[in-house]
Amino acid sequence: MYKDWYEVFPEITWITDDSLREQTASVYEDACQPSHWTLEDMDIIPFTLLISNTVISYRTHVRAVTNMAHAVYQEYQRHYYDSYSLDYNVLVAGGLLHDVGKLVEYERDANGTIVKSDLGKKLRHPFLGTGLAMQRGVPYGVAHIIAYHSKEGDGTLRTPEAVIINKLDMMNFETIKSHLGMI
Repeated sequence: MYKDWYEVFPEITWITDDSLREQTASVYEDACQPSHWTLEDMDIIPFTLLISNTVISYRTHVRAVTNMAHAVYQEYQRHYYDSYSLDYNVLVAGGLLHDVGKLVEYERDANGTIVKSDLGKKLRHPFLGTGLAMQRGVPYGVAHIIAYHSKEGDGTLRTPEAVIINKLDMMNFETIKSHLGMI
C-alpha cells in the first residue's frame, strides 16, 4: 500500500531542511525495527492503549497533531510576527515524531493483540522516542518536543514549539475520551 514514509506521513515534505526531513524518516525506520512494524501497520496500531478498542490509528493521530500544528503556526505568525516567531521545521518534525517511541513501547503479542512491550513497561514512549531521535542526530529542539510532549514534561520549561505539540496532543487525546464519555 505505502512505498515509503513520505506516503505514510506526507507532512514530512513540509520540512524544508533536507537533513531534518531525512532524519525524520530514518527515526521512523529505526523505531519499527524492534517490533517489526511495517508501513501499513501505522493504520492498525492504536494511537493509545489507554482507550480500549479505539478506532483512531497511530497514523491518524500523528497526522492530526502535525496538521493542527501547521495551522497554529500560520495563525501564530500572522498575529505575533513582529514580536515572536516559531521554528516551523522543528514544529513539524516534532509533531511527526512526538509519539515515535510508541513504536518501541508497543508490540504484538502471540494472539496479534497490540500490547506494551517489555521495554515499554519500563520506559514510556517519550524516553524511547527521544533516544531514537538523538541517535539520528535530530536537533535538540525536536528531541525536546518528543521528551516533553507528555506528562513527563509537566512542570518543566517547554519551548514554544513543545508547548504547542503538548497542547495539541492532549487536546486530541482528551476530546476523543470525551466523545467516548470517559471524562
